[in-house]
Amino acid sequence: MAIDKPLAPADELVSLIYRGPLEPTPWQSFLEALTRRMRCKSAAIVLRLSRQGMPPLVIWGRPPTIDENQARAINEVHAELGHLDPLRNRLVRPGDILTLSAAMPREELEKNRFYLEIMKPYGIEHELGMYISEPGGWEGNVGLTNGPEEGDFTEDDKAVLLTLRPHLEQALTLFSRIRRDETELQVMTDTLDRLTLCTFILDSAGRVIRTNTAGRQLMLSSRAIRTADDRLVLASKSSNALLQQLVARAIEARRSGDSFTEALRAESDSDRHLGVLVRTIETSTRYGSDAEPAVVIYVSGLETGQPLERLVSQIFDLTPSEAHLAALLAAGLSLAEAAEKLDLTENTVRSYCKTILSKTGVSRQADLVRLILRSVAVLG
Repeated sequence: MAIDKPLAPADELVSLIYRGPLEPTPWQSFLEALTRRMRCKSAAIVLRLSRQGMPPLVIWGRPPTIDENQARAINEVHAELGHLDPLRNRLVRPGDILTLSAAMPREELEKNRFYLEIMKPYGIEHELGMYISEPGGWEGNVGLTNGPEEGDFTEDDKAVLLTLRPHLEQALTLFSRIRRDETELQVMTDTLDRLTLCTFILDSAGRVIRTNTAGRQLMLSSRAIRTADDRLVLASKSSNALLQQLVARAIEARRSGDSFTEALRAESDSDRHLGVLVRTIETSTRYGSDAEPAVVIYVSGLETGQPLERLVSQIFDLTPSEAHLAALLAAGLSLAEAAEKLDLTENTVRSYCKTILSKTGVSRQADLVRLILRSVAVLG
């Protein structure tokens, strides 16, 4: 089969492969371009997680002209009969590449349920498939399909797919990482929404990029705090000026690889003041974009105070045991006294204390006590 031209290092197909993980339908643009380049009926990617029981993700360059109900029925049959796919069963190692005619003799193919129920009704008579995988557990086939009139695939067609293989596997690794990060982000978002402490996350430009449920409720119930031009703003001019200074200092500290925690009290539209605490968000690198989370702001709502341990746990992301120890130290107990109170060895308590110091960004126990007392005095 003739193709338009051989692949070049900066070929459009390579560019589209790396754009694929970010598309609403992954690799849709790449598959459409590959279909045109190869002058075939369609190109497709079938992705699966290595664990059993998961239906495959099937992406077509030129989707079959079927309605939604037919598509759903095909997917169900595909999930049921996937183990009978004659080409898939021969593609087991990264880089394996075969035509359908080489994978199964014609007489056997005519008896194969996968061919009879999924391929033949939609005019698929010829296939070229290549196995791809990545370390996170995603695997699958990228392939080309033709009807009887277009003919079988050639060695030149195989050469094109093999040239694309390292790019496809690298992009599949990026896809896996993005999916994992999205899942982790959803878990963290759900956790954030369960916090009763009003929480606002800012990027490196000082813009609010996420607010939890308590924070949104506070802004609806109080005129003392709001957002303007994506910035968190306090109604009191003097308090707002101080808040913006603290945010700027926290951003600068993060860019320098340092930690920062400061608190202030702001006037509200009730008898109580709002407690505001500004903290840097830890990062593993000094290099990042302005869109990344950089600063977290905690604001005490207008409700009654929370227990000390719960408040400390929420502010500094401490475990219940760490928060209990921090509360005891803030109450004036020594490490030995805290160990006796918690029924732990002093070595264990010292280990807990090192973790707490790391999480709170201070280097000494005395600084830790001052930080906790100041934070709780403002937010508690």
